[in-house]
Amino acid sequence: MTLKIYHARFARSVRVRWLCLEMGLDHEVVQVPNNPEYLTSDEYKALNPSQKIPAIDDDGLILFESTAIMEYLLTKPGGEHLAPKPGDRLYGPYLQWLHFGEAGMGMYVTLALGHNVLLPEERRIPAMAKYGAKESQRCFEVLAGPLRAHDYLLPTGFSAADISVVYMLLLAKFAGIFDNAPDAVKAYFNRCVEREAWKEATAD
Repeated sequence: MTLKIYHARFARSVRVRWLCLEMGLDHEVVQVPNNPEYLTSDEYKALNPSQKIPAIDDDGLILFESTAIMEYLLTKPGGEHLAPKPGDRLYGPYLQWLHFGEAGMGMYVTLALGHNVLLPEERRIPAMAKYGAKESQRCFEVLAGPLRAHDYLLPTGFSAADISVVYMLLLAKFAGIFDNAPDAVKAYFNRCVEREAWKEATAD
């Protein structure tokens, strides 16, 4: 059975799709509407009870947390060049950056995105948008540390950790808070989005 990825354009399913393409992993993209009517339906809640995107179905195994899906998929053939092995000196830093893309940055970028763009104007709170932007800027500075030394977050080159982080930088751009990011972080984003797998993962 082919791995199914339940996907909507620019949702967190981009991470999963991008990783599969980098791995050369056979998969089927199931386009789903990114709207409350569908996401709260019994059909979709059976796949993702949190009513968000993504979800995957891998021969009956259902998973829905994007970075956890990434770790799971990297156990399959094709991911050897995208993640250090346990015991490697870079395994700890790799896990740190893999999760920083969501656990470290996600709340702040999402606050800015919600209160600058997504919420109806009458529900936006400028102080929340400002707080999200300020804390996101701190995150960009954290990323700039390794990125001033080498092209990607790990000195060995592109990895799945970059997939996690670059997706969140995309949301920062959508939120209008990326312009003041350090030059090293901007250059890193531009470098990553030139990859063919990124272009395909975000095409639809």
